[in-house]
Amino acid sequence: MKSGDDTLTLSGANSYTGGTTISGGTLVATNVEALGSGDVTNNAVLELNTGGTFDNAISGSGQVVKSGDKTLTLSGANSYTGGTTINDGTLVANDVNALGTGDVTDNAVLELNTGGDFDNAISGSGQVVKSGDETLTLSGANSYTGGTLISGGTLVATSVEALGSGDVTDNAVLELNTGGTFDNAISGSGQVVKSGDKTLTLSGANSYTGGTTISGGTLVASNVNALGSGDIDNYASLQLNASGQFVTANLTTHDNATTAIGAGSALRANTLTQEANSTLAVHLTDSNSGAIVTADHANLGGTLDITGIGNVAKSWTRDAYAYTLIDTDSAINSDFAQFTVAGMDAKQVDFLTVDGRVNAADDTRYDVTASLSWYADSDNAATDAHGTFTLSEQGHSFTLNTALTDVDATLNPDSATYWDGKSLIKRGAGTLILGAQNTYSGDTDVQEGVLWLAETATIGSAGSAQAVNIAANAAFGGHNATVNGHVNNLGNLYFVDTFTVNGDVVNSSAMISGSDQPNNTLTIAGNYTGNDGHLYLNTQLGDDSSPTDKLIVTGDTAGSTTLHITNVNGLGAQTVNGIEVIEVGGQSDGDFRLYKGHVDINAWTYTLKQDGGDWYLRSESDDVPDDGGDVIPPDDGGDVTPPDDGGDITPPDDGGDITPPDDGGDVTPPDDGGDITPPDDSGDITPPDGGDVTPVAPQYRADIGVYLGNQWMARNLQMQTLYDREGSQYRSADGSVWMRFKAGKAESLAVNGNVDIDSDYSQFQLGGDILTWSDGAQSVTVGLMGSYINANTDSTGNRGADGSQFSANGSVDGYNLGLYATWFADAQSHRGAYIDSWYQYGVYNNSVDNDGLSASRYDSAAHAVSLETGYRYDIALSNRNTVSLTPQAQVTWQRYSADTVIDDGGTRISGQNDDSWTTRLGVRVDGKLYKESGRIQPFMEVNWLHASDNASATFGDTKVSQDLPNDRVEVKVGIQANVSERLSVYAQAAGQKGKNDYGDASFSLNMRYNW
Repeated sequence: MKSGDDTLTLSGANSYTGGTTISGGTLVATNVEALGSGDVTNNAVLELNTGGTFDNAISGSGQVVKSGDKTLTLSGANSYTGGTTINDGTLVANDVNALGTGDVTDNAVLELNTGGDFDNAISGSGQVVKSGDETLTLSGANSYTGGTLISGGTLVATSVEALGSGDVTDNAVLELNTGGTFDNAISGSGQVVKSGDKTLTLSGANSYTGGTTISGGTLVASNVNALGSGDIDNYASLQLNASGQFVTANLTTHDNATTAIGAGSALRANTLTQEANSTLAVHLTDSNSGAIVTADHANLGGTLDITGIGNVAKSWTRDAYAYTLIDTDSAINSDFAQFTVAGMDAKQVDFLTVDGRVNAADDTRYDVTASLSWYADSDNAATDAHGTFTLSEQGHSFTLNTALTDVDATLNPDSATYWDGKSLIKRGAGTLILGAQNTYSGDTDVQEGVLWLAETATIGSAGSAQAVNIAANAAFGGHNATVNGHVNNLGNLYFVDTFTVNGDVVNSSAMISGSDQPNNTLTIAGNYTGNDGHLYLNTQLGDDSSPTDKLIVTGDTAGSTTLHITNVNGLGAQTVNGIEVIEVGGQSDGDFRLYKGHVDINAWTYTLKQDGGDWYLRSESDDVPDDGGDVIPPDDGGDVTPPDDGGDITPPDDGGDITPPDDGGDVTPPDDGGDITPPDDSGDITPPDGGDVTPVAPQYRADIGVYLGNQWMARNLQMQTLYDREGSQYRSADGSVWMRFKAGKAESLAVNGNVDIDSDYSQFQLGGDILTWSDGAQSVTVGLMGSYINANTDSTGNRGADGSQFSANGSVDGYNLGLYATWFADAQSHRGAYIDSWYQYGVYNNSVDNDGLSASRYDSAAHAVSLETGYRYDIALSNRNTVSLTPQAQVTWQRYSADTVIDDGGTRISGQNDDSWTTRLGVRVDGKLYKESGRIQPFMEVNWLHASDNASATFGDTKVSQDLPNDRVEVKVGIQANVSERLSVYAQAAGQKGKNDYGDASFSLNMRYNW
C-alpha cells in the first residue's frame, strides 16, 4: 500500500501477488513488473514511466499518468475514474475500456488498437492513432489538436468534433456517421465513407486518394478539393456545392441516388456513370459558359433534372439559348430516360421551352437548350409569349435570374392566349424565385404556391402603381427585397431581414416573419389596412431593449389586425416603455390586438399597449411595486428554446445552390403552398393611450396560481387527525371499517397578493383495522386506508397597465394509499393518553389550462408522515352524561414532487420538489348525551396550525410562492350519533383562517362500523 503525500518509485521486477493500493501521493513504476501481478486500486496517482505491456487491472478513483519516451500498452478492462494523462511516449490501449472512464489528456501519442465504442473525452496537444483491423467508434466532442492517424481497420466518428481539430491522415477507412460541418483536412491513401441519415459538409481542401462512398444521408462538398482524388460511389445523396471544378477519378451515381451540381460548380471525371434509376440534378446559371461536366467517358441513364436557368432573355423559341452540359473525349453512351425541370416533366413546364439530348453532329456533347416564354418572338414563336409560371410540384423550386421587363402584347387581343406583355401569374404548388431587378409594370397574381424575391430582387420600377395580389392558400415574400406597388394579401405575406413595400397594403390574412430569429422588418411606405388580418412576429421577450421583429408603416393604419408573438429565447423581464413592435408614422387608427390578449414567458405576462400611435409589448401591472416580493429575477443568459407556434415555415432556395445558401441572415423561408389559417382571436381588446409610462410592478401570468393550487390541494388533502378518522366513540369490538367524505373550498393569494387562487375540492376515504393487540385496558390498532381526491382551481392574475386581467384553471386528481397505527391507554373509553401515527403516499394527475394559450398535463406525487398525541379528560355529569377535554399536539412531514413542464410558450415550470413541516396544537371539547335511542356526541375543536413552507414553483429561473400564512386558526364543530353499538355516523364542519386572505371551509361526513 502506498500512502502519504510523497512520490514513491518502484523500479524492480517484483513478483508479489496480493495487489497494490495507492491511497495518497504518487506511485511511480519504472518497470511493467514493478507492481507484481495483482490488481491495482488507485485512489491517488499512478505514474507508469516504462514500456512494455501492463496487464494488471486498475480500479479506483485515481489518475493514471504515462511518462517517459517508451511505448506502453494497457491491455486490461480497467475501471479507474480519475482520468488518464499522456505526457510523453506512446500509450497503447488494446481494450476499449483500458483507459477507465475518465477523460484523457493526450500530450504525446494515444494509440487505440481495439474495436468498440470509445467515449472518453480526449483533449491535449497530442496525436491519436487508430491501429489494428477492428472498427472503433469515437463519439465524444474531443478537443485534441495533434491530429489523427488511421493506420488500420475503420475509425467511425459519430460527431464532427470526434477527431479534434487537427489534420487527419487516413490510410485505412474513415467513416463519418454524423451531420454538421467537418473541416479537418484529410490526407492519406485511405477511403472516406459517409453513413447515417444526416447531412454532412466537407469543407477542407482534402488530398486523400482512397475514394469516397456515400452510403446514407447527404454529403455536401463545399470545397472543390473536399472529396480528394479517388473514385466516388454515391448510393444516397451527393451535393457538389462550391465555385469551381471538382476533379475526381470516376463518379458513379447508383440506383435511387442523386448527384447534384450546384450553381457555379463544375465536374471533371475520368468516367461519369448514371445508373438506370439515378438522378443528376444541375443548377444552370448565366455564368455557365463552358461544359458543366467534362469526362473521358460518360454512361447516362435515369433522370436529368434542371433546377435553375441562366440568361435566356432575348432568346427565341426557335433559336434557343444552348448550354453544353456534358463534354466527353469519347462518344456518350446512352441517354437520360427522363428530363425534368425542378422535378417536373419538362414537357409540362409552361414558362420554358427546354430540351436536352446528345448532340446529333457531335456525340461527345450533351446539350441543353432553353428559351423563356416571357420573351418568345410573337412573329416566329411556335406558341404565343405569356407571363404564366406554373410549377406544379409542392416542395420543388425554380430560380429565374433573368430580369423581366415589359414586352409587346401578343398579336390577337381576342385570343384565349392573349397576354398584355407586362403581367405575371404564378400557378402550381411549387416555388418560383425571382432573383433580378424586374421592371415589368403590370400586376403580379400569386394564385398558387409561392413567389419569392431573392436578396436585392425587386418587382416594378420606382413610383410604380402596379399591384401584387396574393390569393388564399398562396404565399409571397422575400429577403431584403422590394415591391414598388401595392399588395393585396388574401394568403400569406412573408418577410425576412428587411422587406419593403412602396405602396399600400391590405391584409386580409397573414403577414409572417419568415425567420426563426427576431430583427426582421416589414416596411410599408404607404397606408396599411387590416381586414381582420393577422401579423406574426418573433420577439425575445425581456426588457425594453429586447430584439424583435417589427412592422413599420410610414402612412396611416386602419382596420383590425391580430398580433401573434413567438418568444425566441426570452426569459421575461419588467419593461418600462415596452418593446416596440409596430411603428406608425401617420394616423394610427388601426386596432391591433394581441392573440388571446397576452403572451406569457416564465412568471411574466405581456400585453399590447398603444402609446403615441405606436404599439408596445409591456409586462407591467397597474399596481405599485412591492419591495418585499419573493420573485427571484431570472438569469438573462439562460438557454431557453421555445417552440415555434407559427407552424413549420420552410423558405424556398433563393440563391440557386442545391443547399440554399445563407444570403444574409437566418432565413426560414415560407411554406411553398401550405395553408396557414391563423386562429381567430375571440377577445376584442382596444387598449387606451397610455401616455407617459411610470415603472410599476410586473404583471404576473395567471396560471401561476393553478400550479401552486394543484400542489397545495394535493398536500392539504393528505392532512388528517385521529378524530377525523376515528371519531369520538367507545369501542365495543376488536375492529372496524370506516369511510369518510369531505368537500370544501379554499381561497389564497400568491406572489405577494398579485395572483388570486380559488379551489374547490372533494375527497372520498375508506379504511379499516387489520391488526389489534391488547394488554389489559390499553391496545394498539393497525389499519390500512386509501382515498381518492379531486380539486379544481381557478386563478386570476393581477391587472395590467392597460386594464387587462387574465385567468387560468386546472385540476388535480389522484389516489392516496396509507397505513395507520394507534395506541390507546384505554381502548374502550379512549380516556387518558393516546398516540396516533400514519403514513400516506399519493400519486396525482394534474392539468393546467392557461386561458387557451397553453394546456399542460403532468404527474406529481407526495409522501406524508404524521405523529399525534393527546390526553383525554372526562368530566362526569348526571345521567351518565359526560364532557370531555382533550389537548392535542401533532407534527406532519410531507414531501411533494412534480414533473418538470415545458408549456406551449416555452416556459420551463420546475422546482416543485419541496419538504414541508406542519405542527398543530389544539384542544377538543366533546360531550356524551345518552338518549333512549342511543348516544349523541356534539363536539368542538380549536387548533393552531403552523407551517414551515409555502407551495412554490420555478417559472424559467423565477421562483414564485403561494402566500400561505405560516400560522392559521382552525375551528371544527360537529356531532356524532351512535346508531347502535356497532354503527356510528359523524358530521363535521371546519374552517381555517389566516393572513393574506387565506380561508378554507369544509364539510365532512363519516360512517364507522365495528365488529
